Amino acid sequence: MARLLKCPRCGQCDHKENMIYDEQTKRHYHQLACYDNMLKDRESTRIENEQWDALYQYIIKLHDLVVLPKGNITRLKDLRAGYIMKNGKQVRQWRTGPDFSLMLDAYKLAENDIKWCIANKLDNSNDIKAINYCMSIMINKLNEANDRRKRRRVIEKQKQKVSLQDKEINININNKVNIINDEMDITGFL
Repeated sequence: MARLLKCPRCGQCDHKENMIYDEQTKRHYHQLACYDNMLKDRESTRIENEQWDALYQYIIKLHDLVVLPKGNITRLKDLRAGYIMKNGKQVRQWRTGPDFSLMLDAYKLAENDIKWCIANKLDNSNDIKAINYCMSIMINKLNEANDRRKRRRVIEKQKQKVSLQDKEINININNKVNIINDEMDITGFL
């Protein structure tokens, strides 16, 4: 009798021939839903890590730091996680807040304000409090950055619709030109 293997995604046991072995995790997953979901999660985590790296490098460059303090990292990660209120208490969620690329867009929108504050209000300090102050400026720009992202998506969709319509028009014109040329053909009379 074949040994049953446990899928780490759903926790159900099944025969080895009904499962897929993943080299990276060195585990067996159910062939359809579990394995596909694991691959989607892996890809979203990879994208999230790339976005985090871009944001981290931008903040380090903006504040002229070597390493971002842990308190600031925690604040950014908590902002990304998001919170909801349950029974009067804040409960941390998982990836429900603004993503790191939106935070980066908000930082870029607030860059002039942040540079002015660093030079004039904070006296070029780059401690945890100064970086938190600049993060607060960035948080104030999150809604504007989100609105810009939405408008960009709408414009891209409109461009795609226009390009599809242009292709359809070109195809229709080419078909009509071919039909007209066939009617004007005098080889049938000769």
